[in-house]
Amino acid sequence: MADEELIPPPQKLGTISHMNEDHRTDLQHILQWSNSLTEYEAKEPEMVDINLQFMTIKTPHTGRTHYVKFVPELAFWSERRGRLVDMTRAARVGLGLEIPDHDEEEEKKGVVTVREYMPPRPLDWVIFLAVVFYYVNYLVVVKVGVLEGREWVLDGVWPWGGHGGWVWLTKMIFWPVIGIHLAEAWWLERSRLRKFGVERGGRVWWLWMGSCFVEGGMAFRRFDIVARRAGEKGGKRD
Repeated sequence: MADEELIPPPQKLGTISHMNEDHRTDLQHILQWSNSLTEYEAKEPEMVDINLQFMTIKTPHTGRTHYVKFVPELAFWSERRGRLVDMTRAARVGLGLEIPDHDEEEEKKGVVTVREYMPPRPLDWVIFLAVVFYYVNYLVVVKVGVLEGREWVLDGVWPWGGHGGWVWLTKMIFWPVIGIHLAEAWWLERSRLRKFGVERGGRVWWLWMGSCFVEGGMAFRRFDIVARRAGEKGGKRD
């Protein structure tokens, strides 16, 4: 019996529409894992067809059409939802991504995707600018030496050793500061950006990574706010 006789057209269109509207990140992960595509090659996927043997997914930015087989093939059309959930789980495990608790409500929502950046808030700016000041200070005072011959500038304002004490402290904490901020940026990417589908190397990815490298923990707090709002929007849409 042909697939067309086993699959009601309205249900097929509904499945395709649902996957494209609510599960693009799931489709991307499935493409990456099942078809061995890179994150860039699999981004912004669009399901165009599905039957009992495979689903057809296009990636408009590459102009390519991909076929993902169901192994084994679906015996009945009603199996499609459970199989797609299983494939998503397998892909996320294979890609090393965290799997959220998968209750009925989560299946409806799919994986929350973050596509925006939140700039620093007033308190965040204080920390952001303080760290930027430190980096600039290290560059111009320690490396360039703009105060050589003008040591009196810091001698008069820095009570702990004047110019010499300031330079010593700046040098002493440089590598610990760099190491801590690199570790924080790595953990943001590992624990949040990857989990919430932020495209690696894209504009939003660089904004979050740059912010985290400068200000550290405040970027985590803002990202969690954005992720929560994205999840709430997804829930309201459903």
